[in-house]
Amino acid sequence: MRERLLASWGKISARHPYWILLAVFVLSLLSIYNAKHLRLSMRWSDLLPTTDPKVQEYDRIIKEYKSASNSILVVQGDEKDIKRFAETIAPRIARLTKYVERVDYKIDSDFLKRHGLLLTKTKDLKNNVDLFKDLNLVPLLTAINDNFEKTYTGDEKSLSTKKKEQDAVRYLNGLHFWLQTLERYALNGHRNDPQLIQKTLDRFLIGDPYFISQDKNLLILIIEPTFSVVDLNPVVASTDSIQRIIDRALPQFPGIKAGLTGTVPLSRDETVYSMRDMNTTSILAFTLILLIFILTFRMVATPFLAMINLVFAIMIASGAIAVFIDHLNIMTSMFAAVLMGLGIDFSIHVLALYYELRAKTSSSEEAMAESLRRSGPGILTGGLTTAVAFFTLMVSQTRGIKELGLVLGVGIVTAMVTTFILLPTLMIIRERLLQKLGKKEAKIPHVEFEFLGKVGNALAGRPRTTLALGTLFTLFLLYQAYRIEFDYNYLNMEPKGIPSVTLQDTLIKYMDMSPDMVMVSVNSVEKARAIAEKAREVSTVSMVESISDFLPSPRQIRERQPYLNTIRDRLKRNKPRARFSQSEFREFIDQLNRLEANIYELGQMAFTGGQDKVDAKCKQLVGDPDDSTSTDYILELAKRLEQNEPQARAGLQQFQKEYFVPLKEMVWDLANPQPIRLADLPHNIRRRFINDRGDQFLVTIYPTDKVWDFEFLQRFSEQMKRVDEHITGMPPIFLSLVHYTARDGVIATGLAILMVFILLLADFKKIRWALMAMIPLVLGSVWMLGLLKTLGLKLTFVNVEAIPMIVGIGIDDGVHLVHRYRIEGWKKSRLVLQSTGRAILLTTLTTIAGFGSLMIAQYRGFISLGALLVLGLAACFLTTVIFLPALAGLKNGVDG
Repeated sequence: MRERLLASWGKISARHPYWILLAVFVLSLLSIYNAKHLRLSMRWSDLLPTTDPKVQEYDRIIKEYKSASNSILVVQGDEKDIKRFAETIAPRIARLTKYVERVDYKIDSDFLKRHGLLLTKTKDLKNNVDLFKDLNLVPLLTAINDNFEKTYTGDEKSLSTKKKEQDAVRYLNGLHFWLQTLERYALNGHRNDPQLIQKTLDRFLIGDPYFISQDKNLLILIIEPTFSVVDLNPVVASTDSIQRIIDRALPQFPGIKAGLTGTVPLSRDETVYSMRDMNTTSILAFTLILLIFILTFRMVATPFLAMINLVFAIMIASGAIAVFIDHLNIMTSMFAAVLMGLGIDFSIHVLALYYELRAKTSSSEEAMAESLRRSGPGILTGGLTTAVAFFTLMVSQTRGIKELGLVLGVGIVTAMVTTFILLPTLMIIRERLLQKLGKKEAKIPHVEFEFLGKVGNALAGRPRTTLALGTLFTLFLLYQAYRIEFDYNYLNMEPKGIPSVTLQDTLIKYMDMSPDMVMVSVNSVEKARAIAEKAREVSTVSMVESISDFLPSPRQIRERQPYLNTIRDRLKRNKPRARFSQSEFREFIDQLNRLEANIYELGQMAFTGGQDKVDAKCKQLVGDPDDSTSTDYILELAKRLEQNEPQARAGLQQFQKEYFVPLKEMVWDLANPQPIRLADLPHNIRRRFINDRGDQFLVTIYPTDKVWDFEFLQRFSEQMKRVDEHITGMPPIFLSLVHYTARDGVIATGLAILMVFILLLADFKKIRWALMAMIPLVLGSVWMLGLLKTLGLKLTFVNVEAIPMIVGIGIDDGVHLVHRYRIEGWKKSRLVLQSTGRAILLTTLTTIAGFGSLMIAQYRGFISLGALLVLGLAACFLTTVIFLPALAGLKNGVDG
C-alpha cells in the first residue's frame, strides 16, 4: 500500500512538475510571510514553563517597571577623570529621549539634604544627637570619636552585613575628605573657599554623591530605558546609539575605559551575536554539505537540486513553526543549520536511486515512480522515527526542551515531505530543460567505498576480539561519562570577551555587587519595607533598593522626631568661637590620636571579619602594620600640626570659621522633622519604584558575588526564598532551569528511546532485530559522553540538549545496516559495509557538516552544542560499523 502510493506520486510529479513547483512556491511565500512574526529571544526565562510562578512574576515586573531593565555604563580611570567623563557623557545620553528615560550617576543629594536625618535609623539617629551639640572644631571631633566608639568599637555586629560595611566605608571616606580639607587650611594656608567647604560638608554628612567604588577608580552610570528588555528592536537600537556616544567621547579622555553592561546591553549582545551566528552557520552548513555532495556524486548541478529542496523545506518549516510559537529561544535559534544536516539525508537516497534507474530506462516517469517506491519506505521510517523522537520531547514541562522537540520535529517532517514533493519535481524540470537545450544528462559515477567493505569484513572475521576490545573501550568511556562535569556558569555560554559579560566581573570586583539582581513587587510600602529590612540582614546581599528607604513609616517618624527636634534646639544655641586657643589645639591633637586609635581598632575588626573594603580604607588612614612603606596619615597629620603649631592654629581657626555657618544650616535642613509623603518624593524616585498604575512597589536586591558560581547561586536563592517566596529574577529562574532540565532531560530522553524502540519493533516485527538496531545508539551515546570528558569538555545548559537529540539522529545508522543485513544475509558484511556503509558515512558527514558549522559561532553555547553533536554522530557511526559486523560474524559462528 505504502509503496503503491509513493510510486503513484512519483508519476504525478513527473506529469505535472510545473504545477507542483508553483504550489510549493506559493506555500513558501505564505510561510515566509507567517515567519516574519517569529522573533528571537535569548532570555533564560523563556526556557521555563509559562506556568512557573517565578517566570510569571518576572515577566510581569519586566513589563510593569521600566527600571527593571537597565544599561550600566562602567567607567574606569582616575577619580577626577571618571567624574568629568560622567558629567560630560550623561547629558549626551539623556538626549536620546526615544530610548532613555533618565541617567543616574549620583544620589539625589537635594532630597537627602532636606530629609536625611529623618531617613536615618532610629538607633543611629540617637547616636548622632550629640554629634551636633557643639559644631566648633574640638567638640565636633570629640563627638565624632564618641559616635565612632558607640557605633563600631567592640561591636562585631556593626559590620555584620554588606550594607553596614558599605556605610562604614562611606563614613570613613567622609572623614578622610574632611581631614584633607582641614589639612589644606591648617598647613597649606588655604582660605575663603566656600565651594570646597560645601563639598567637604556634603562628603562628611552625605557621602560622595557619585556611584563610585571604594578605591575611586570605577564609576557607574545607570541608564533607565523607555522600553522593557523584551522589546528587542529598541534594545539593539538604544545600545548601539549609546555606544556611539561613548566612542565619540572617549578620545577626549585619554586613560579612561568605558563599556556597557546590564540587562539591556547583554540582551542586545545575545540577540546580535545569535543572529550573526544563525546566518554564518547556515551559510557554512550549506557550503559544506554541498561540497560533500559534489565530491561524493562527482556532479555539480544535481547536488544543487537537493540544496534548493532543503532551502524550501527550511522556509516552509519556519512558517509552520510560527503557527505554534512566536519566538525562537536559545535552544531552537540554530534550527536552520541543524535541519540542513538532518534533512539532506532524505535527498541522498532519492537522487542516488533515481539516476541509477534513469540509466536503465528511457522514461523519467517510470524511473521516478520506482525510485520513490524503493527509497520511500526507508525515508518514511527514518524520518518518522527521528521526528517522533523529537516530538516526544514535547512531554517536557521545560519550554526550552518542549519547543526544541516541536521545532526539530516539524523541521524533519517538512524536509521529508518536500523531498517527496519538491525534489522529484526539480529533478524532472531540470531533465526536461536539458532535453530542450539538446544536452544529455550526465551519468552519476558509481563511487565505491571499498575501504568500508574491507573494514567490515575484517571485523566480522574476528568478532570476539572486536567485541572484547570494543567492550573494554566502552567501559572506559562509561567510567569517563560517569565522571563528567557540568558547567553552571551561564556566562560561559556567551560570546567571549564582550564588555557586557566581562564588566559583570568588574562590577563584582570593585563594587561588591553583581548586576544579576532579584526583584519582588508588592502592593504596599510597608510590605516593601519588611522585605528590604529582611534582605539587608542576609550575608549574600550587597544592596537593596526600595521606596521604603525614602518613606519612613508613621511609627518611625514618631520615634525619630524627638531626636530631630533636639538637634534643632541645640543648633539654635550653637555659636562659633572667635579664637582657637593653645589648650584647644592640644585637645584637638589628643582627639586626632584618639580617632587614629578608633580607626585602627575598626581596621583590625574588619580584617578579622573579612570586610576587605573597610580594612583597605582603614589602612589608607592609619597605615598597614604589615607594610613598612605605608604611612599613618592621621598620626602624620597630627605630627605636622604640632611641628607648625602657630600656622596650624590660625588655619584651624579659619577652617572652623568658614565651615561653622554652612554646617549649621545644612544640619538644620537635614533635621527636618516633617513627615515625608509619597507625593513629596521626586519623580525619578517614584518612577524607579512604582508601576504605571501606582498600586505596586518594586524591591530590587543585588547579590554580593557571582550567581554563576553554583554553590553561591544555591545559597543566595535559598536565602531569597526565605526573605519572600515571590522573589524572582535571573538567579532563581536559572536555578529552577537546572532542576527542570535535569528532570525533564531524563524523562524526555527515556521516553524518546522507548518510542524509537516501539517504532523499530513495528518496522522489524521482531524484538531481536529492534534491539540490534538500538545497540549502536546506546553505545554511541556512552561514547559521546565519555569522549566529552576525555577531551576535557563539560556539559552545559545548551549542549545538554544534544543528549535527547542524538536519540532521534543516531538511530538511523543502525537501522539502515540491520535492514541491509536482513536482505543480504549475515555473511555479506563486505557488501553491506561497502554499499550501505557508504550511504550512512555520507549521511553522517553531511549531518556533521550541519552540526559542525555551529562550532564557528561566537555564542559559545552553540559551539558546545555543535561539538557534542559531532562527537555523538561520529560515535554512533563508529559503533555501527564496529559492533554490527562483529555481531554478524558471531552469528555466523566465525571464531575470531
